[in-house]
Amino acid sequence: MLVHRIIPGLLFVIASTLLVLSFFIEGQKVTDFSSAAFLPAVTAFLMLVCSLFIMKRGVAAPSPHSVPEPGEQEDEEESLVEIEDITKKQLYVRLISFTVVTIIFAYLMNFLNFLIISFVFLFGAMILLNRKKIVTALIVSIIMSGVFYYLFSSVFKIVFPT
Repeated sequence: MLVHRIIPGLLFVIASTLLVLSFFIEGQKVTDFSSAAFLPAVTAFLMLVCSLFIMKRGVAAPSPHSVPEPGEQEDEEESLVEIEDITKKQLYVRLISFTVVTIIFAYLMNFLNFLIISFVFLFGAMILLNRKKIVTALIVSIIMSGVFYYLFSSVFKIVFPT
């Protein structure tokens, strides 16, 4: 399918653009850990690396329409992957909902406590995108919200809105 080749390329272009733009943040150096350009540059670099892995995986993957030969067994890796039957409409609804939730999260960050809003966002995103394992989503959301809060407040010394 052509989408498997277009989306990784699009991710690569977006990540590359973000990485280049992080070098042009006025008065900031990407190499300075306390700089406002450091975290966007690291994030863009990680996105770039991930997009390369996704590209490699997409190119190496067999066509989703190929039929295995009789007697040919599926790879062990493929048997470990959980495949969810989802229609294009359901996929678009999930992606649009996730985008809306992300925009609301970014807006509400200015008014609500970071710890609470990040927990609600993470939990909501995991439930929206996965629709299973509520207990796992709850535990991961609690732990990651705490880690993010500690990281941003203690390590990066970011002052959150009150």
